[in-house]
This record gives sequence, structure tokens and C-alpha cells, in this order.
Amino acid sequence: MSRSAVRQTQISGVSVQRGEVLVPTQIGDPVHGLLPCLAAPLVAGLLRSKGRQVRLAELPHYDDAAADGDALVFVETCPQQDGSTAAIAAAVTPGDGLSAAIARAAVEEWAAVCANRTLLMAGSPWCDGALRAASAARSAAIEHLGSGRTVHLLAPYAIPAEALAELAELGAVISASLDEVGPADVVVFPAHGVTAELEAEAVRRGMTVIDATCPLVAAAQTAARRVADRGQQLVLIGQRNHAATASITSQAPGHVTVVETPAGTAALRAGDAGHVSYLMQPGIAVETGAPTVSALRSRYPAVKGAVPAETCFAPSDRAGTIRAVAVGSDLMLVLGDPQSADTRQLCGQARDAGTRAQVITDISEVRPTMLAAVHTIGLAESLSAPSGLAAQVTCALSGLGRLTVARRQLSTQKTASVPG
Repeated sequence: MSRSAVRQTQISGVSVQRGEVLVPTQIGDPVHGLLPCLAAPLVAGLLRSKGRQVRLAELPHYDDAAADGDALVFVETCPQQDGSTAAIAAAVTPGDGLSAAIARAAVEEWAAVCANRTLLMAGSPWCDGALRAASAARSAAIEHLGSGRTVHLLAPYAIPAEALAELAELGAVISASLDEVGPADVVVFPAHGVTAELEAEAVRRGMTVIDATCPLVAAAQTAARRVADRGQQLVLIGQRNHAATASITSQAPGHVTVVETPAGTAALRAGDAGHVSYLMQPGIAVETGAPTVSALRSRYPAVKGAVPAETCFAPSDRAGTIRAVAVGSDLMLVLGDPQSADTRQLCGQARDAGTRAQVITDISEVRPTMLAAVHTIGLAESLSAPSGLAAQVTCALSGLGRLTVARRQLSTQKTASVPG
């Protein structure tokens, strides 16, 4: 849009301090009536980055004919998906030339990137195991609410931020160890499970235990014990620092070797090659572990999967979802902490697909330059994404023109085998 497209008008009855910019969340337009300013958080973020104090408020009207209004308003309108109109606006006190220049420039910058776009959203980053654990913790918290017994979620407890907030309201707490759990309290095991030693300690101390271990992790734990009971060797294909690793290896001390890469199979030492089994660690993408399985089979042709029917497809589905969204997008917004391993992995997957990736931790970080010449925006939440951020971004982007929202999620469905 051209500079002249942004209107400068007056408004009375509104006080704006010098050095401050008021960003309307709604504004009364003499032609269109009361308009939503859905992109207000974006305008506010840009203004704050330019050193302005910002206040968000409703402006029920502005007066084109007012000669001496109490504030100057810079406003532009844009169409919405439903046929209505939204506004992008900012107001300053008359006589504050610097704030006026900055406010007008901010409105112009956002108005310049208004366009018809598609927002392609990746599905939830949370697997069934994590959601199941969150549900178990919620049920425990509700059951013991007001009983005087504290419900402890044993860390690290990976569940959605909104579920964690609800649990906190119900009185549940995150505890780093069993030392923080009283004898009359309730402890909830996380989805990735706990070590055999920790489980035995909880039983010994007579604690009330809610075991929210993912069924796939539980199956891996059982497989490890079964292999050890037979005196065999188990190769766990996965990552040593993964949350589920210790809970599996602790079930069979001396019988489990963790192998992370195909090259790692060269260091294996088995007394009887016919007594070697392997297990794909739940939480690891099948595609990631497949080369290691091939290398293991090359060395031990008789090797068998310890739990062949219990494969965790969630990581593969998620990786496929991110690739599908990234391939169809001009820009990938990854929501979450830039320092988290999960956020970095999502960015890497998007870039591997040839798509520019931008990490967003707060709605105010989105800038007009990110959206220039962008027609399709991919949106993916990392496990560290704040609760509600995806909804905030979606709402704000809808204030920049007609926005079509679509969702992609790959899902592997297990079916019963069909006799051949």
C-alpha cells in the first residue's frame, strides 16, 4: 500500500501521553462502524521494538472533522475472510512529532504486507502417551482435591502447557524426586516411565502410585525384563539422553546396550549371536532408527525384534507432518523456546524441506519483513510453546487480510493383520 493510503485523523476524549502510542484493539470507523483491530499485538510489538511505550485500548470513534482532537490517529482498513473489515491503527498525542512518525510508520509497514494468505497449521505436537499421562494426572488431582493429600507429578513431566496450568490450579505440583513426596501423598509417574529402582522405592515407602507410563514404553520395559530373564542381550536403538532410556535399561541391568548410530553396532560384543534381540526406543522416529537396524541385521542375521508389534509411530508422524507443512509454505513459524532441542529439530526439518524457518516465542516478535511476499505461512508448535500462542498468532494474522486456515497432520493407523 502507498503512504497516502494510511489516513491521519483526529479523535477527542482520549488522552495519550507524550512518548506513548495507543494501539486500538477496536476502533469506531465513520463508514464501517466498530472495527476489530486483530493485528494490534503485531503493531504493539513493532512499536515497542522502536522504543515506544505502548498501551492497548478501545477507541469507540474517531472524528474526521475535528480540528483540535485530543489525539492523532493513523488508520488503515483491510478485508477479512468473512467479508467484514478490520483495522490497523495507532494513536499519539498532538505535538509529539517523533511518536507520530514512528506510529505512522508502524501502521504503514503492517498495511504494506496485508494480503490474502493461507495459514497451514501442523497438528498437535503431543503424542497419545503424553495426553494419556496428562489425563491420568488430572483424574488423580480431581479425585484428591480437598483431601489434604498432595498429588505430585514426577519430573520431567512432559504435557501440554494448558494441562499443566490446569493441574496447578487443582493443587498438583511438579516434584524432582520422591524425597519431595510425603508418605500420605500421591505420585504420578510420567509417560516416559521411571527406573526400576525408583519404582521399587515408591512401593517400599508405601506411596500411592498412579502409573501414567505410555503403554509403548511399558511394553519396552517388559521386553527388557523378558530378555534378561532368558539371559539374552538386548540392543536398544535410540538415544542415551532420551527420557525413556533409563526407564527401559534399568529393567535389565547388564543385558541392555544402547546404540545410537549404525556405526555403533561395530562395538557390540555378544557371546552368542543367536541370542541377540533389538528394540526401537519409543519416541524415536522409525526412519531414524532404520539404518541402525539394517547394520545390526548385517552383523547378526538371526537378530529379532523384541516387541515387533509395538512400534511407536508418533515421531515419524510428526516429522512427516512438519515436512508436509514446510513443503507447502513460503515461511515456517516455529513456536517455542529457541534453546529447546525440540524447537531446533523442527526448524531443521523445515529448512531441510527448503523452507525458511523463524522461531517465535511471543506474538510481539512477528515483524512485517517476515511476511513480505509470503502467501502461505506454515505454523508448528514445539513442545516448549507457551499455551495459547498459536491461537494468538492465528488471530493476529487474520487481521492482515483474508486468511484461510488449514490443518495438516499425518497419522499412522494400526490395523489387524489380514490373512494372506
